[in-house]
Parts: sequence; structure tokens; C-alpha cells
Amino acid sequence: MEMKRHEKPGSLSPVRVRSEEAHTSRSGSKSEKEQKLPPEKSPIDDGIRQRRLSRASEGSKEALDRQDSRTSLSPKVSRKYFTNWKQACDKTKDKTKELLKRWRTLPEGEAAQMEPTHSEDEKHHGWSVHVWTTWVNRCSEDLECLDLEEEQPLAHLSAVQNEKLTLFFTELLDHDRDDVICDQDFDCFFEKLAHFADWSPNSSEFHILLEVKREFIEHFLNPLPSKFAELPYYRRVCGPEAGGLPGRTTLEGWLARWALLLSQPKKFADLPLYLQYFCKILFRIVDRAGVGEITKDALAAFYRSVIGLPINRIEEIIDTAYDRMTSNSFLILDYGTFVHCYINWLMGKNPNGPGQWVLVPPKGSLPQPPFPVDYSALNTDRDKLETYAPDKKTNRHSVIV
Repeated sequence: MEMKRHEKPGSLSPVRVRSEEAHTSRSGSKSEKEQKLPPEKSPIDDGIRQRRLSRASEGSKEALDRQDSRTSLSPKVSRKYFTNWKQACDKTKDKTKELLKRWRTLPEGEAAQMEPTHSEDEKHHGWSVHVWTTWVNRCSEDLECLDLEEEQPLAHLSAVQNEKLTLFFTELLDHDRDDVICDQDFDCFFEKLAHFADWSPNSSEFHILLEVKREFIEHFLNPLPSKFAELPYYRRVCGPEAGGLPGRTTLEGWLARWALLLSQPKKFADLPLYLQYFCKILFRIVDRAGVGEITKDALAAFYRSVIGLPINRIEEIIDTAYDRMTSNSFLILDYGTFVHCYINWLMGKNPNGPGQWVLVPPKGSLPQPPFPVDYSALNTDRDKLETYAPDKKTNRHSVIV
């Protein structure tokens, strides 16, 4: 007796044929295990399988053809590609290595199936599909790829601020030119200020000057507060190893401390008290005659005796310096005007400000104003003024607004 199990149309599973023979007297009874074994294939079974395959749907055949074509025509992934991935994955030391190992052991056909494919309709509609990838660094607990000790300063100075404060360091404090300053350098600088102002050790101005000096040493030579001292960058540039000995600082540490100090204040009243007193001390030192304002001759004497500029350099820059600090002699350089110049010296981040002339003048050629003002038109008769017209060509260099 022959029994057949029919499959659904389009199925690709082979047809099983079982036959059970009756017990006869000639052949002994078969064991139960032998009855369960399938018989060997015969030509009749092959014919039945062909008929079953012929009734498969056309959609299934096309799907098989497309799958076979993708498998056969899929390009092999180069070893160099894997090498580059390994170099990237080795930096993470996480489960990406396992993914890479699994990728390498995939069969060629299975690896090709993971690649994006496009249908026939997508190839002819005029658009192209691009797949962009990026490397995501997923850090685990034992990850060592990120340098958590990376040095990043909390505050920065502009290029102009760096230049002004660097001149303060090199020209007024670092007398021996060893790129390191200590408390003796502050002593020499403030003694020079007191000597120029002719203040006796018993005067109130001299004691204020000493207090300002102590505050400078406290904030620029002594260790930083713990919230900054433990950070890698400030530990390197402001720690004891920066200058070789405690109580010393290099130019990098000097600028780093100024950057922290000037990152919060927005106006003169926000400055620390010793910097406010330093402004008043400087004004009184330059105005040593006590007239209540700084004259051009007093500024030139300060440049010569305290800053140490030669006579020819002073003659070259004194007019420009005084004009910048008084807005072309429009203002009187009293204490109120000097405060604005002092604030620009500390906080001004752009050139051509009056703050560049408070202490050490800039070196090299004199900076030019970005927007020069032509005052000649203000002194010209109205009937001689040229009427402005947008479509009229002229040699005009200024416009009255």
C-alpha cells in the first residue's frame, strides 16, 4: 500500500513517499525500526519531484533567481577592509571585536546578503541611495581609549590679552630673562614704582602698595585653590613642577592664572579688590605731581623711568599713546578716564584700544586705527560741500552722517 503526503503548490520541500508492505510468509516480520526507515529513491520518485517543482509559482522561481544572482555576483570583501576595521576596533576593547570575528567567519553568500541591495525600479528612477556610516565610540568600564587626563584649560585669553600680559611678565617682572618669576621679581617691580613716586616707607600709599604686592604673590605664585589645582592642565602649568620650585611660575602659568581671574568680571567693580587698588596706585604713580590728571610729559617720564624705554622710542610713540588714551585730546586723562583705559588693558580683546598704553606699549610698528575719522568736512563751508548721490562717482573719502 502506497501513501503520499501532498504539499502546497509552490513548496520546495521534497515529496516523501512511504510504502508499507504486508507481512508475508516468505519474508519474515520486519522490526518496527526497519518499518520507519524511508525507502531508497527511485525514478518514479524523481518524476514526482519534477512534477511538484513544475507547479511552483513563477514568483518563487524569480525570487530564487534573484537570490542566486546576488550570491554569485556579490563582491568579496577585501582583507584590507577587515584590517582597517580591526585597527579601529582594537581601540575600543569591547564587544566590537566579537562582531569583527563573527563578520570574518561568515560564509561569502551570507556576508553578501548583509550588504544593501537595490531593486530594478530603484536603479532607473534617477536617484541614488548613499549609506553613510560613522564610528561611535562606546566606552565600557575597562575602556582605555579615551584619555580622561586630557589637558583642557577652563578659560582662554584673546591674542591681544596674551600680548599685553606677556609684556607685563617679560618687561616688568622677569628681569633676569629666565622665563620664571618669583617673589623677588615682584619686590623689584614694586620698589621701582615706589621709588619713581618718591613715597617714603611711612606713607599710606607705600603701605597700600605693599598690600597689593602681597595679593599679587598670593594669586600668581602660591598654589591654586583645590578646585583648579587638581585639574591636569593647571597641575602641569601652575604646580610646583612647573617652575622647578614652589613659589615660582612660568609664562604659561602666569597667563593661565590671568585667564581664570578675568573669566568672570564684566566691569571694574567686579574685579578683585587688589586689582582695583592697583589701578589707583598706577594713576597716582604716573601723576606724581599730584595735579589730578596725567599729562603727556608725565606719561613720557613713566615710560622712561619705570618701563625703561629709550628716548627715541618714547618720542616715536608718545603722541599716539596719549591720543588713544584721551580720544585725540578730546578728554582729560583724569582718574575716571584712566579707569576706562585700565579696564581695556585687562579685558580688551581687540587691538587699537587705549589699554595697550597703560603699562608696556606694544612693540614693533604702531597699530593703525580700524576706522579713521576725517574731521575736515566738519570745518568746511556748507556751500563747498559736495552733495552725495548714489550714482555719482566721486573721490570722496568720508561722508557726514
